[in-house]
Amino acid sequence: MTQRLSLLLILFYFGLNHALGQQSIYQSTLPEGLYLTKDDFLKKKPSEFLQLTIDRIRLVNDSDSLARRCFFKEKDSNKRVKKVFAISHNGQLYFSNWAILDNKAKSDKSVSPVESMNSFVRVLIGGDNFLYAEGAFVNTWQTGISGGVAGGVGGIIGSELGNAIYKSYPITTFGGTGVVWDIKREEFNIFRNCSDFNEFFENDSVNKIDCGKQIFELKQIREIIDKIK
Repeated sequence: MTQRLSLLLILFYFGLNHALGQQSIYQSTLPEGLYLTKDDFLKKKPSEFLQLTIDRIRLVNDSDSLARRCFFKEKDSNKRVKKVFAISHNGQLYFSNWAILDNKAKSDKSVSPVESMNSFVRVLIGGDNFLYAEGAFVNTWQTGISGGVAGGVGGIIGSELGNAIYKSYPITTFGGTGVVWDIKREEFNIFRNCSDFNEFFENDSVNKIDCGKQIFELKQIREIIDKIK
């Protein structure tokens, strides 16, 4: 019985790894709870403790058993959690779109989330240098959409918004946009496109992508971030 249970746990673990494109599942060491502010997060001191449930945002071709993008709700009241920097929940770390937008690098000033500001992205890769997640972002100046685009659950609403998103350069790939929390700089960097990704590494030519020859996709970003995390 014990051997069978161990085998099932091993198969479950590798199944999750496969869902992440062979990436191991990142486990946060941050104490469980809500981090209302950036300062609370940096101090690793939760601001509040609540019983939470996850309202998953369903993504196309998403076979991951853990929600990559979601809303959090208070278990007792069923109210959505709002204006929170980060949440550590069941060993997983989540950043809110609001936190990313409010603490993004200056070079990303025209970028906005497609989904609600109060939705969250899960950290997929983490280390001493970076915490990496994937969201959905567009350049509102380029799309011509004013006042943001976070109009509803799941993000894309209507053909007009869909076409605007399709034409917008910050969409890294079909699957979303790579985002890192730079631990040393204490800011988020959104990988808007291939050249923007390369600029993030400055003089580090080893980890740069050949934008003219290689297809820029999330798999490449994950592999590089996993090496330098």
